[in-house]
Amino acid sequence: MKKGESAFTLLELIIALSIGATLILLVSFSVRMGFFQMEKGSKWLAANHRERSASQFFCQQVSSMREESLGEGKDVIFEGDSNKILFITPISLEKRYGLGLMTVLYYQEKDGDEVRLSYKEKRFVPDENADKFKDENNTMFESSKKVTVFDGYEEITFKFLDAKKNENGALSPTNSNWKDSWSENSLPRAIKLIVSKNGQNKEMIAPVMVMY
Repeated sequence: MKKGESAFTLLELIIALSIGATLILLVSFSVRMGFFQMEKGSKWLAANHRERSASQFFCQQVSSMREESLGEGKDVIFEGDSNKILFITPISLEKRYGLGLMTVLYYQEKDGDEVRLSYKEKRFVPDENADKFKDENNTMFESSKKVTVFDGYEEITFKFLDAKKNENGALSPTNSNWKDSWSENSLPRAIKLIVSKNGQNKEMIAPVMVMY
């Protein structure tokens, strides 16, 4: 090297390499965080879309509920309390039965502090289901596939609208109230599904458009 020419000393070279390595690590970290946020956002969007679709499907099934009984003059096939509901509908989640009626069951399951809403369905055959309808353990669904509707919630509750008609045959708001369970030999006017997550409550009300 000629006298007067500038050059890196060993110390300067080490400092330059250290700075370069630090910059590479920072860029790499930023890229990884970016991808992580994108993935997290995609999962959130997917979960949000799934829950919205599940809510719409639930409302469609409730609105198309059928008033079927165990026989002439006998109990209407409907069960409901704060933890579960069972009813008859022509809408199937599996979409493999074609025309026909389905017996569906929505029920709450707990996993530690979290609650999920599960779903099962079975094709409705009056002669086969009559004796099993009153079974509190719902053994008629033992061979049915379980589907998780909502998951990771703090609370999931059902309520049932009991609305009476006035002397003119119209529903009377003054004689209407929401019940925690349903024991009438009829269908409720509407079903309310209340879900709680991260301290926030969300209510979904589905009117029962009784189909015969």
